[in-house]
Amino acid sequence: MIETAFAFLLLIGGLWLIWQLFALVGDMAERRGQDRLLWQVVALFINPFAAMLLLWLFCDLKEPYA
Repeated sequence: MIETAFAFLLLIGGLWLIWQLFALVGDMAERRGQDRLLWQVVALFINPFAAMLLLWLFCDLKEPYA
């Protein structure tokens, strides 16, 4: 019973971490004026860390107008 509960908690924790990574990719894309969904699909095919690196290297931040 304890092993099942522990495995369930690990599964939930892993899913939460993956969700946060893809949310971070989407937020980075929006801050750079890019399409959020497109970059999340890119992150799905390569990986979220590579997508974040590509956004960081090749897309400039869009400054909000004051």
